Amino acid sequence: MNEVGQLIPVRPYPPKFIFELDTPDFLPAPELWAWIKAVFLNEHSEVFNPDHVHLDSFYWPQIAVMWANGGFIKQGRFVVGQAEKVMINAGGWKKARQEEQFTQWFGCIPDYLITIDARFAEAANDMAFCALIEHELYHIAHKLDEWGTPQYNRETGLPKLEIRGHDVEEFTGVVRRYGASEEVQKMVEAAKQRPEVSRAAVHHACGTCFMKVV
Repeated sequence: MNEVGQLIPVRPYPPKFIFELDTPDFLPAPELWAWIKAVFLNEHSEVFNPDHVHLDSFYWPQIAVMWANGGFIKQGRFVVGQAEKVMINAGGWKKARQEEQFTQWFGCIPDYLITIDARFAEAANDMAFCALIEHELYHIAHKLDEWGTPQYNRETGLPKLEIRGHDVEEFTGVVRRYGASEEVQKMVEAAKQRPEVSRAAVHHACGTCFMKVV
């Protein structure tokens, strides 16, 4: 228990049977989203992060999480996590197939989806796993207007979200909580400039980074 007498949620692991599959497969992970809300979005949690507070109003499967049976290689990097806005840019049967697949997984079509490599999650220590999860959470940002004011949906009152690439906030947030990786430390020593360091931080085995940052 923590100092307010609450049980600290046990970190979820992917189910063992996902590793027995012969081909890459995917499994919804509602238990992982519940853990994320209890650990990072709950102000009474010992590791609560106010940087993610805009996500606390969203429920499963508005923001869905799933396990993937393995990562993939992109631009020479092995990707173990990815955050994305769910968009179906297709029509006809292709659109219907994609919508049916999401509905089978989640009961509806999510607004945002975080995918985590189950094999990485199984092997990673708690610090590495938490750093990856928070890294992906930082990509689902609170949308700002041209003056930098957070925007809200007029009908629902919920924060407007967007996928955002790496920025200084993400860099300092992850490094503040989990420390700089060896790659980041080398960049700090070589460049001594935060923008250069934040560019180094994009190589965190994250598929979203490759889509959002050149």
